[in-house]
Amino acid sequence: MQTPGAEPHCNPAAPFVPGAGHSRFYQRLHRRYENDLAVLPAGTPVRATMEQAYDALRARGCDTGTALRMLRQVVMERLIRLDCEAQAPLDDITTAVTVLAELALDRACVQARQELDERHGAPTGPDGQPVQLWIIGMGKLGARELNVSSDIDLIYVYEHDGETAGQPDGRGVLSNHEYFGRAVK
Repeated sequence: MQTPGAEPHCNPAAPFVPGAGHSRFYQRLHRRYENDLAVLPAGTPVRATMEQAYDALRARGCDTGTALRMLRQVVMERLIRLDCEAQAPLDDITTAVTVLAELALDRACVQARQELDERHGAPTGPDGQPVQLWIIGMGKLGARELNVSSDIDLIYVYEHDGETAGQPDGRGVLSNHEYFGRAVK
């Protein structure tokens, strides 16, 4: 006979033990990233500790994409543990997820622009000045309330039409519109 309120697959006589270790996702993170978890210092992840972890992963030879994926997994492991075992305030969790998204966007944008600049030169404005790109977070990102399953809504804005400087031999010139379109893809 099943105990009222018990899940059919649970043993009603077994005591409930709270903790992150019951999560299959958490277990997979530990199996796969066991040797990488130490790159993130103890405590709630903040921008500075996430940057240190990212830099450590890059120093190991990880490219930008790999380092960002690994950082995400390490941060998720920490947040699961803080949420399940330390009953961390929701604001700590959503702030850390938001900061992770911002850091990932920053690092990915820098990498994309470096690669495009090497091939096409930097985008320039009407007076030859550098053209900036701004990434605006909407919704939960803009409100700094991302959770672990949130998607992000972004708007990309650049300040001037024009074209890239191109290569010294004159090749590779793109319109700023095409340059920034490629950067955000």
